[in-house]
Amino acid sequence: MVLQAEEGQLTTSSPRILVATAVPVERDAVARAFPEPAVELSRPGTVLHRLPDGGPDLLAAGVGPALAAASTAAALTAAALDGAPYALVVSAGIGGGFLPDAPVGSLVVADEITAADLGAETADGFLPVTDLGFGTVTHHPPAGLVAAVATATGARRGTVLTGSTVTGTAERAALL
Repeated sequence: MVLQAEEGQLTTSSPRILVATAVPVERDAVARAFPEPAVELSRPGTVLHRLPDGGPDLLAAGVGPALAAASTAAALTAAALDGAPYALVVSAGIGGGFLPDAPVGSLVVADEITAADLGAETADGFLPVTDLGFGTVTHHPPAGLVAAVATATGARRGTVLTGSTVTGTAERAALL
């Protein structure tokens, strides 16, 4: 909740939030947490589902880092051009967890996000893009925000890995 002074009156407003998921079934699961249905809203390059009464906008951004980034960028740009930018973007969805820290059904808030397969496979093994001098594979959300969200939701805090492929073997899971 944000307090604002408008024409001599004190008003309250909620910050605009965008919740991005990979696929519509995840987006729709988030929508079910709210009492009123979302309204579909077309924007250049993307389609949002807007929840009424200050609820978040929902976006099925697509599978894979390139499509998800492009769809999210389109939503962010449209909001900024409309004069109503988002204060927060939440990436939400179903993911795999690693035992014992994140068993099935866990809620995890990322205190670190690592692009686990961004780099180069060499004869000596995998080199992350950071080691190649092309940027970073690890990102850290604001610590205060992570703590607040984890406390409010009862979530675990931890490293979240993202990849372009699904982990399909125990060997790959152990490697990650």
